Amino acid sequence: MTKRPKDTSSGCMWPLLVCIFTLLLFTAFRGFIQLSWMLALPLALVLSVLLTRLLLGAPSTRRLFANAVIILMVFAGVYWGFQQILGILRTLHVTQNETFNAEEAVAPSQLVIDNDTIVVYESHRYWTDNYGNNYNGYLRVREADYLALRNHIANYRIPPGNFWGNLYDYIDRTDSPKLDLLLQTFQEVGNTYRLNPREFAEMVVSCVQDIPYSFVFEEACLPPQRYESSIRKILLECPECCIGNIPYGIQNPVSFIQNLKGDCDTRTVLIYSILKHFNYDVAILNSDFYRHSIIGLNLPGSGKHKVHNGKRYYVWETTAPYFELGSLPYNFNDITHWDVILTSK
Repeated sequence: MTKRPKDTSSGCMWPLLVCIFTLLLFTAFRGFIQLSWMLALPLALVLSVLLTRLLLGAPSTRRLFANAVIILMVFAGVYWGFQQILGILRTLHVTQNETFNAEEAVAPSQLVIDNDTIVVYESHRYWTDNYGNNYNGYLRVREADYLALRNHIANYRIPPGNFWGNLYDYIDRTDSPKLDLLLQTFQEVGNTYRLNPREFAEMVVSCVQDIPYSFVFEEACLPPQRYESSIRKILLECPECCIGNIPYGIQNPVSFIQNLKGDCDTRTVLIYSILKHFNYDVAILNSDFYRHSIIGLNLPGSGKHKVHNGKRYYVWETTAPYFELGSLPYNFNDITHWDVILTSK
């Protein structure tokens, strides 16, 4: 009787090698070649299977199916663990202090446009989105536009009804025409990297998320000891992370770009104006319960969302890095406490 050949690919070595090769190749593709994760992961997996087959031979159909299940379970476990770690990091970034450094500072500069030299406020920012893609660009606003618009909110009389929605809509309509230099930067980044609509939104939102958080108070900023512990801790470490005497406690987008001092709704209105310009179906959601503001996007996605007028808006936290579309901090994540107060479409 002829003995059956030994299955050299049996046991745990085959899936183990595939997992090891995949992790190494995925890291190389993301770190050195900077492929997107959607391209890097399947490419790494296919090459890992081919390398393992060369080393250990092809497994039987039954063994191949078992190995596929093991590999999927391993990656599902790694993904779940990664998401848990990210959840902890996200919450820490919401509460921990973020301070400005010299590279993030805004400074006056001169810009030549159509043979005319104008004074602008600009900051050259470098940021990484939630999938490891690196971007950089100048956030600019004309000095003349800043001086003309910095106090316009104080002169606005809000009609009765949807207080915050009406205020945000007025700010957007007033400031948007003066954001052309900023919009040009995002357009150039999108064209350079050939970003699709989802990637473009991720690029814009992660840029704003990367800007350190500052309190924007309607009254004057008080000594840190006068505030509750969460605010006091931040202001003790970063006294400049507060601006006061701002009408309604919100900066208009032009002023935000001029000083990069922004709290939650200062950021949501800026992002709303940017994405609205690029024809996104974007919403601003507020919560009286949480005393917080976020954005929502009507894009294909997964995770937490709010249905409004038959459309599904996936929520997005804007005050700290690491938040993806559809995710919120655990202490803000009860979607029943959120209301859509303004939409672009």
